Amino acid sequence: MRQLGRAAALMTVLMAGTCFSGSGLAQDLKVATIDVEALTLTSDEGKAVNEKLKKKYDEIVAIMSKLQKTIEDKESDLKTKDRVMSTTAKAALAKEIETDKVNFDRKNQDYQKEMMDYQNELLDPVAAKAQAMLQAYIKENIFTIVIDLSAEKGNVVWGNPANDITETVIKRLNDEFKKTGAAAPAPAQRPAATPAASTPRTTPAAAPATAPKTP
Repeated sequence: MRQLGRAAALMTVLMAGTCFSGSGLAQDLKVATIDVEALTLTSDEGKAVNEKLKKKYDEIVAIMSKLQKTIEDKESDLKTKDRVMSTTAKAALAKEIETDKVNFDRKNQDYQKEMMDYQNELLDPVAAKAQAMLQAYIKENIFTIVIDLSAEKGNVVWGNPANDITETVIKRLNDEFKKTGAAAPAPAQRPAATPAASTPRTTPAAAPATAPKTP
């Protein structure tokens, strides 16, 4: 209901602009829409960053999948060799499996945080450049209102494609990127076990596997 109310209020403002044309409001009202998320992620520099993130994510997937396979193999041994193993051997293997699962979960959490940190380190500078280019374009074209179509809980039900400036600003970003040849800065080297801190945006930030359950 609150969102409908806000949308109705926005429509009222726009309709008011058409009714009071004599005051110059209709002529002066200049509305644009933009997808800020696409502005960051689909620019040439954003795509380059996404490639780096995908490579990092694939490396994590490979490591976690290997650990998961090791746990599954041990569980299979515990189940299929139950009759030929001594009570002591079975207890030792079961304890080893539980330890492996605990380590798996810890490593999974560490990788999630590491991926999120890495994501932010690469994407934050790209997002900052996108915002700067957008602000320059808004100032240049003297827009009255610019609505972000990618905003969460947005009130936009429909937008005229003719008012969408996303591709225009992306083109400017790409031209600037080609001109300067500037890539998103590589993150500072850090110990593998001590990831730095930050927040995510899009690309996958979680390690893929879940430790198998002991039957």
